[in-house]
Amino acid sequence: MNRIILIISVLCLFTSSACYKGGPSASNPWNKVNFSALGPIRTMHAAPVEVHAITDQEFFRIDSDNNVIEERPIGLAAAYFGRPAMGDWVFTRFVEKNGKNVAEFHLARNSNQIFDLIVNDIPVPAGTTISLEGTAAKDVGAFNDNSTQLAFPVELNRASGSNLGVVIVDITLSGTKEEFISVEVISVVDIPEMRSNAQFMSSISFIGGAYYITHQDGGFKVSANGNYSQVASGWTIDAFDKGGTIYMTSFSSFEFLKSENNGVTFERVGTTSPAKYVYQANDQYFHQDNRGFEFKLISDDFEELRDIVYNRDISSVSDNSAFWNMIYMGGRYYINVQNDIWYLDEIEIKE
Repeated sequence: MNRIILIISVLCLFTSSACYKGGPSASNPWNKVNFSALGPIRTMHAAPVEVHAITDQEFFRIDSDNNVIEERPIGLAAAYFGRPAMGDWVFTRFVEKNGKNVAEFHLARNSNQIFDLIVNDIPVPAGTTISLEGTAAKDVGAFNDNSTQLAFPVELNRASGSNLGVVIVDITLSGTKEEFISVEVISVVDIPEMRSNAQFMSSISFIGGAYYITHQDGGFKVSANGNYSQVASGWTIDAFDKGGTIYMTSFSSFEFLKSENNGVTFERVGTTSPAKYVYQANDQYFHQDNRGFEFKLISDDFEELRDIVYNRDISSVSDNSAFWNMIYMGGRYYINVQNDIWYLDEIEIKE
């Protein structure tokens, strides 16, 4: 008997397909970008010809050949309010500096251009104070499609209580995208229907010319000029677009919603979906049960989740807090897992 167990163990060492969690494939498909990050990568972004990645103290640019073309120190902050927001030309950290809440704007192509927006000093009505709320959401801020505007949530505090709001900032860059011309707050959107609690907000996304905020108190649409409406009730999780239809996921799989009129109204899709947090990469959509969990592929009808084949080295650090983003750039899919970035050409599904 011991000899049989030994033979099986040896076979497992050489045929990972039988013993690697998830199935029969012998594939170990992901490759790792050759770089060393100081701490976990908080998020990534697919710029037109580069991958951008950020940790608590570094910003990276990686070209289409997976060479690191910039490794930029950005300094440690006294405190962090969730993950940074990243656009094609600008990225923003939400941090504490000198006792103040700061939205710290950086240019991707010029390390010398930094603009600090002091959140506590943004004008608000008398009797109201404003601060970063420290949301646990998937995204703490969302850029529009060309990085000329950013929206991010804030806490509005009054003697009568607190609720969330959204700050909308217009960003004007030089023609080369290497200088700030102006960074200007154009609106502070007060949304009394959204209670202030770090665990209640789920995500903020820019879709079809507007921002969508998902929250335990419902789904909200905020226009680029600062008008808002509540478009869904109940606990919403994430919003995304596919083929011109806007979808909204919910805590309950039965409350899978869609809008075919650019977010004016939402209705139930009519089928259930297990999708919660959704990431689009290329023409495919990926799911997380919660932030940091392993990604799964969502079926075309949104009704099923399919397990992805990961490398053993990736799975060995999978602790339900390691996976932070899935993007697509230059014909490859990229994920970041703790301090590493992995890539491959085609997603493999477990049989």
